[in-house]
Amino acid sequence: SASEKLHPTQKRDLHPPTLHAISKGLLIRAQNISNMPLRFIEDGTMEPWEVTLTAGKIAQRCGEEFQKKTFGDSTLGEKEAEEMQVISGRIVAVLTRLEELEEELLKRCSRGHDIITQKSFGEPGLLFSLGVAENELKAWQTEENSLDAAAAAIDAACLFDEKLRDNRARSLLAMFLYELEGPGLRLNNVVLPCMDVDFLSKDEWDVLFVPNERKEEKTGKISVQDIHGSEASPEVDEEQPNRPLHPIAIDAIEEAFRLRAQNLTTSPLRIINSKTEWFEVQYNAVTFADRFLRKYRSKSLSEEELQTIGGRIVGVLMRLDDLEWEWNHRVCSSPLGQEESASMIPYEQWKTTLG
Repeated sequence: SASEKLHPTQKRDLHPPTLHAISKGLLIRAQNISNMPLRFIEDGTMEPWEVTLTAGKIAQRCGEEFQKKTFGDSTLGEKEAEEMQVISGRIVAVLTRLEELEEELLKRCSRGHDIITQKSFGEPGLLFSLGVAENELKAWQTEENSLDAAAAAIDAACLFDEKLRDNRARSLLAMFLYELEGPGLRLNNVVLPCMDVDFLSKDEWDVLFVPNERKEEKTGKISVQDIHGSEASPEVDEEQPNRPLHPIAIDAIEEAFRLRAQNLTTSPLRIINSKTEWFEVQYNAVTFADRFLRKYRSKSLSEEELQTIGGRIVGVLMRLDDLEWEWNHRVCSSPLGQEESASMIPYEQWKTTLG
């Protein structure tokens, strides 16, 4: 059998198939295939969901290749199915955030110029190992329309340089895992396979993350303000009184119910039909939480509080089917619903009382 058998104590490395798919996405974007867009163009000819759809197609195709190579025709167990969902979710998450992650990558390479110069000895060296082309960085630093010029430069390089694409995929995935996915999950004690960034050299790590080390040591995570280079005052969060975060999370989950009830195939929050993929649900849960919390970013909530709320929203939305099944089971078996119970809730009040 082609199925890869692991000892119970062994853990499968999910980074290689994820990196391969992201690298493949960079090539597809550089090829500028009309029905596979990975760069949103604001000229009225396309919708943002088209990028998400392309990312989903790449995730599905690469996921199927990895599944066949690793497991053959074997039926996936619960652990293997979770691994496939994690791979697909990360592929979609990175490919739909390419532009913001790449802009941040260029900022960090520009800030880390001294480190890069010292380590490279006049060769592309460290800059290349981070997946950044020299003319791309130069265009981003000097051109008037810097992002457009940098985009043209990296697409030209990615067309013919597989190693550059692979290196860039490593940088983008590292930033996503370490600063976007990881903090919220760890804060809520959620564990996914392969959450650690263990595929960078020390020099690469120094360029990507060292400027944020002081705050990381203090808080155990990197904040969104750090990601975008803004100054934040850690002391302010320490002095803020505890605020109830549940009402915001509850409002978000309530709004998600309304969205789910619409059964939108473009923004599914449940498996709607045989064409719906689980990674689409994962992606939409994260996207929904991020969109919902935008209106609270300017209302004196700390980044830690926002990440806590966001983690809870995503955690509930990803488990709606399981939670609702358990809720239904408890309601049906509760003594409160039995006529002989002194505290029985009248039948007609169950819906409004318990949702």
